Amino acid sequence: MPAELYVHRPVHGPHDPDAVPTGTAGVDSDDPSCRAIIAAPASGWDQVAMGEWELSAQGFGDCHPHDEVTYLLEGLLEIDCDGQRVTAGPGDVVRVPAGHPAYYYAPKYARMLFIYGPNPNGATSWTFPDRARVAPPPA
Repeated sequence: MPAELYVHRPVHGPHDPDAVPTGTAGVDSDDPSCRAIIAAPASGWDQVAMGEWELSAQGFGDCHPHDEVTYLLEGLLEIDCDGQRVTAGPGDVVRVPAGHPAYYYAPKYARMLFIYGPNPNGATSWTFPDRARVAPPPA
């Protein structure tokens, strides 16, 4: 069954795909930059975990044993999951269900908040570098 991947758009209108970021200080060009707000300890957590992360002209694939909700703060982000792609901009919310691999790609820059669902037993997540693993089939 495909993921229930969706984007919730704010009521003020569509995003600007050419938006310029307000700053990219601290972004490593090879790895996503991430800052914990509500930590997700390796031993597990009973509530939500939350953090801020950013990508600069790069992508990152992962799969979590818990739901992940991403709220876009700046830029443009493409998310591939279960053979479908959504594009999100500032104010958009994207949910990737537990157990579904997803690839996050920022053509220029994107800054996001992530919210993880509970993971009380500390089940592990995994990452992958290949967007083709979850991308839509060629048109």
